[in-house]
Amino acid sequence: MHAELEIGDIIILKKPHPSGTFKWELIRIGALYKFRSTDKFDLFIELRRNILDKQIKEIIKKEGE
Repeated sequence: MHAELEIGDIIILKKPHPSGTFKWELIRIGALYKFRSTDKFDLFIELRRNILDKQIKEIIKKEGE
């Protein structure tokens, strides 16, 4: 599932972050995928590909496609 991701895409995770955030924007692709919170908090997380595949519930493509 991570192969479909591009910079700027929004993902929704199965479980919330301790802050209650479900939606994350992809800001970097590499060995680790880096995401920024889309909520009021300025949070960042990094996930490995195998963990990301298990945690993704939905992918929302970026605007302009």
